[in-house]
Amino acid sequence: MIFGQVIFLKVRRIIQFLICLLFIILILTVYSSWLLKFTNAKKIYDNALSKQTLNDIFSEQLGFGRSDLAKYIHLDLKGAPPKANKFYDSFFNFLQNLQMGVKGVLIEYEDTLPLHGNLANISHHAAYTKSDIALIQEAGKMHRIDIIPLIQTFGHLEWILKLERFKSYRDDLSLPTVISPCINETYILLEDLLQQTLDMHPNSNIIHIGCDEVSLKYSNPACNEASTSISEQYVNHIRRIVDIVHKIRPECRILIWDDILRADQFVSNKRLLNQLKGLVEPVSWNYFTEFDNNYKFSSAWKTFPKFFTNTWIASAFKGGLHRFSMKTNTSHHVLNNREWLSFIESSTFQKDSLSAVILTGWSRFDHFMPLCDLLPTAYPSLLHSLFMFNTGQYIVDDSIYNCNDLIVSVNKDARLCESLPGLSIWSGISSLSVLLRKIQNRLKILNTIAPPFNRKHSFIRRHEMHSRLSELKFLEKDLATTKQILNRRLMELYSDDVIEEWFELYLTPTGNEINTIFVEFALVDNITTWERRPLGH
Repeated sequence: MIFGQVIFLKVRRIIQFLICLLFIILILTVYSSWLLKFTNAKKIYDNALSKQTLNDIFSEQLGFGRSDLAKYIHLDLKGAPPKANKFYDSFFNFLQNLQMGVKGVLIEYEDTLPLHGNLANISHHAAYTKSDIALIQEAGKMHRIDIIPLIQTFGHLEWILKLERFKSYRDDLSLPTVISPCINETYILLEDLLQQTLDMHPNSNIIHIGCDEVSLKYSNPACNEASTSISEQYVNHIRRIVDIVHKIRPECRILIWDDILRADQFVSNKRLLNQLKGLVEPVSWNYFTEFDNNYKFSSAWKTFPKFFTNTWIASAFKGGLHRFSMKTNTSHHVLNNREWLSFIESSTFQKDSLSAVILTGWSRFDHFMPLCDLLPTAYPSLLHSLFMFNTGQYIVDDSIYNCNDLIVSVNKDARLCESLPGLSIWSGISSLSVLLRKIQNRLKILNTIAPPFNRKHSFIRRHEMHSRLSELKFLEKDLATTKQILNRRLMELYSDDVIEEWFELYLTPTGNEINTIFVEFALVDNITTWERRPLGH
């Protein structure tokens, strides 16, 4: 009897324990299910919020535009000028028929001008000829596109100061960037350069003299006896350049980059700015998608209109983001133009003196920098940036790879594509970019399968290696074919040296990586047995 009761109690406790355990399991299951759903829901919400935030940024329309504001397109020719007889007439015709407020172009010739006399043999070996410059002038006149030459006259004179014969002209003898204002030869050289430039541009009544990013050190031996401050010397130099220009062409308007003039030592020193009053027209440049408060609320915006009747602004449609880039980031540049449009309509900006906007298109960050963003890859950015400035609407679509869709997206006639030079280059580089991403993906996978340590010890999963190498071999053939096609297209618009440099920068490194992979993996291709760990011992 007692034994039976004991058995009964034990069984009952076991049953109770099992019921409790089952209940706990049920609770944990329900909780886990709820937690998973909550986590997924949170991820979905967070992703939706993130996407909504991006959509807000990209789709928010300003509700106003400045179609009335004159627009100039900056063409940076540093070391990579398009063929004059293949580009300018077509491009100017396109800008004229586009009817988006483009009044002219700002051409930064740098080392592409055909110079003579004391300046002979300092330009690019494949520089334009005088016939080319005349062709550009004629095309501008025919299509009502004003041409403003940009000639650096203080900093960014690397193309001249890098040469041995002009080494003594440097402000810092070890750096070929800034020309010394302490020697008279400087002004003889610059007058010769400006004279020849304006002679080749008889119809230009505006010139841009650069003068940005000048880091004056006064270290040329000729500056030892200089008694003026650096800021005073900067102003004195500009005044001398203005005198030279007006001596050559008295009524010529003179543009100057404003980054030095907006520094505190100028903005807070009215005496210095007063010496430039009415002589130059500052061009304020900023290529960021958002301007910081120091820029937005700079006292320069209130000060400049007191001394300068006309002011300009400069956004970017290409080359304003990375020093090294195969094609233009359209979104960045359109957002930069939107930021400018928003800013010039703010209460901070004194819009009464605003003359025009220059959409800059940089090819190199400076003379020594690599090529970035060949112009045809920037056509989407240029059109969408102009559309942004005219309407305040953001319509960037990175999936557009043909001209017809691009032109239609800005509400223009697709037949305009017929006059846009280098379209095949745009599509060719776009295709190459996609292919290179595929190749880099395969290279990354191969390096994951067999990182350098494994290759060093021939310790590799051969079956996966073979399939991945086969994929890479097919892509290598595609790369060779794509290069041949793109090379022919580039030859239509650029000289051999530009094409060679571009391929060396953007294609050769990947080709070298592929060759290295094939060489290293070939060494382990026939291995069918492997050593015990640790490897190499």
